[in-house]
Amino acid sequence: MRSTAESPAFPAPLADCDLRLASPVGVTQDCRGNVWVADAGNSRLVVVDDALQRVLGQIGGAGDASGSFDLPLRLTHHPTEAAVFVADTANGRVQRLDYEYDGPAPLVTGNRVFASGDDFHPNGVVAHEYWDGVRVVVADEFYREGDDLRGRLVVFDAEGTELRSIRAIGEDDSHGLYWPQGIDVDDEGRLYVANTGHGVLNDGPAGPSKLATVVRCDRHGDPVPFAGRSDAVLAELPMPRDVAVVGSGRAAQIFVPDAATGRVHVYTSVGIEDAVVPENHEDLRARAALEEGVGLPHDGDERSQRRFRGPVGIRPFEGHSLPDSDADDPTLAVLVSEGLAQRVGAYAVDIHWETARRFDAIGGAGGDPGRFSVPTGSTLDEGDGPLAGRAFVADGANGRLQQVDLGATAGDDAGGRDGGAVAPVDLPATRFPFGLAYWRAGAGGDRLFVTDYTARYREDDDSDQIHVYAVDDASDAEGGCVDLSLVHSFGTWGLGDGEVKLPRGVAVEPVGATRARVFVADSGNGRVGVWEYDWVSDEAESLGDRGGFGHFEGGFWNPSDVAVGDRGVYVADENNNRLQRFDGEDWHAVGSPGYGSGHEFLLPIAVDAHDGHLFVLDLVTRAIEVFAEDAAAPGGLRPVDSIRAFGGEAGTGDLWLPYLLSAGDASDAPGTDIVVPDSTLHVAQHYTWDGG
Repeated sequence: MRSTAESPAFPAPLADCDLRLASPVGVTQDCRGNVWVADAGNSRLVVVDDALQRVLGQIGGAGDASGSFDLPLRLTHHPTEAAVFVADTANGRVQRLDYEYDGPAPLVTGNRVFASGDDFHPNGVVAHEYWDGVRVVVADEFYREGDDLRGRLVVFDAEGTELRSIRAIGEDDSHGLYWPQGIDVDDEGRLYVANTGHGVLNDGPAGPSKLATVVRCDRHGDPVPFAGRSDAVLAELPMPRDVAVVGSGRAAQIFVPDAATGRVHVYTSVGIEDAVVPENHEDLRARAALEEGVGLPHDGDERSQRRFRGPVGIRPFEGHSLPDSDADDPTLAVLVSEGLAQRVGAYAVDIHWETARRFDAIGGAGGDPGRFSVPTGSTLDEGDGPLAGRAFVADGANGRLQQVDLGATAGDDAGGRDGGAVAPVDLPATRFPFGLAYWRAGAGGDRLFVTDYTARYREDDDSDQIHVYAVDDASDAEGGCVDLSLVHSFGTWGLGDGEVKLPRGVAVEPVGATRARVFVADSGNGRVGVWEYDWVSDEAESLGDRGGFGHFEGGFWNPSDVAVGDRGVYVADENNNRLQRFDGEDWHAVGSPGYGSGHEFLLPIAVDAHDGHLFVLDLVTRAIEVFAEDAAAPGGLRPVDSIRAFGGEAGTGDLWLPYLLSAGDASDAPGTDIVVPDSTLHVAQHYTWDGG
């Protein structure tokens, strides 16, 4: 709901409000059954009636004052009083909002802040009345102590006094909590936690498992095994962002939305899988007439109606009886926050038919130009070579590149975006192109390095994962596309010298007229691979590896990108929430977990260097952080600027799941061009930065 001078006073019919949510996550119902939505990207709460037909009010706005928010992610209602608890995530606090109704509109009458020290990153929040009083349990997502990457649960009483901190489920720490996000509680007070970071942070015998979990415990952190399973682990899924208990007792169903697959997994109260909604090839079946801002998206993509679009939150929808439901064949009403679709939908979920039909929704879908399928990396040419004024974008799921004409953006405001023609470019040897680096050597030596991010190489050890293409200076005069021809490949699957697993970002450092060093973020091995490449012979010589899995300086946890700056080689050490710089002899770690600007990062996923500046893309906040390389600054990086683009509307420059950015002077626009592929919105965003 982007307010304008013509916006109606509240309450107002939904159709008259032009409701536009930006990455909604949390929902809860109040004492009247009305629905409160955490509109994260707009830093506010929106309240609608239980029929999802009228907007009753808007609460808060961007800021750090009492009653204001910065990325409010989740919320829950007090079990006995008229109060809502809000995880005000980027402000590092939970706010308790006491409210009352003035006619149909809710009014906040009191505010209290819950916090746990300076290093507090609340995400999930739930409240329950136990025998000795109400307890508020908060999932502190990015909490860590030194090299211990576990997050925690923090338990407060209803007045905000901290009672305990829980970092693992079980006395033997058998289920460490890593990036806990969504959380819910059943009618017996047992806690269910979406342990979202378990798959990438938990260091098992064979390294990270790649799958996240949902675990159950009591309010003291002791495990509560499921009767139908051998332990307290409910599920292992790619990206469970939330969990909800729908119903009570043995009739309860446990809903787990998987944001990676767009489906909701359903389990019985004893932990046995009951359904996957929707099942393969099934549709989300709509019952209601499709109106403005209501129902399934009209974005021209029929496939989008076969999955939930970015399901990141789920809660039972109380007070809605479904006539076709019975005890043996239940149909249950739930509210699903679909962050990618920018809406909260009410669904009637038929467990045994394994389908869901929408019967109303809040919000509207973002735009999707449909030019890419999972774009990942990008590179651009700053000179007068064949890529002048253009960028290459890795079109991952299509196994090709897209050549993008950046166009002239003179006159646009800094931070603006523009785009030109897009043309596909075939890659004869690359299955899933990810990282790109363009080496403008001239004299026929222009080379494009492309990493191939696919696990298929595990079964094909003779194939290489880093491909080198010659870039033809003689462009097609009519089509404008450069010619690429494969000239070399290197980097087989493995742990040895010159081998890689799941390579991501790549960077090139010229060391002579015909030679360059090539740096590759070897994410699966937790290190950086280094080669020397000669374009005359088109051969790569391994110079060994730098670093390895760990949390020390020179230790990496899923490194995602690499860049060559004026003061060394920089690596986006993604799951350690920091950058690292290699000065030729030693590694230097820069940054710590946090939502603040400056040297705080939460999953830094991309890095590039240009003209004495370092551009870092922070995944959690969808922010592009700009630093000056300055030996006198802490960590050698001086914060200069920060640009946040959190949201899911591609047409307004938002970012949902961005990958590897590139920066340079490529177009005629003043300032620095920044190209950011977004793998979920299926676009490449083009921004310009004016240096300020």
